[in-house]
Amino acid sequence: MFCPRCAEHKLLVIGPAEPWSVREKLCLATSVMKSGDQNWVSVSRAIRPFAEPGRPPDWFSQKHCASKYSELLETTEAPK
Repeated sequence: MFCPRCAEHKLLVIGPAEPWSVREKLCLATSVMKSGDQNWVSVSRAIRPFAEPGRPPDWFSQKHCASKYSELLETTEAPK
């Protein structure tokens, strides 16, 4: 049985299939440094102008930004 809510949740967890560019990731990290990791509205607005051409309107949604930032933290090694 198909559950639209589960499908929506899965999309938010894994995000869109196309990867973020290095530039987009750097803009995300910089915006989080400036606005904090609790103010996703500001982060989302700040990085929209730096989108790669052809990104869908919800590419930098608050939830997607938070998810991508969490992913970045998990995959980045702490400096020694």
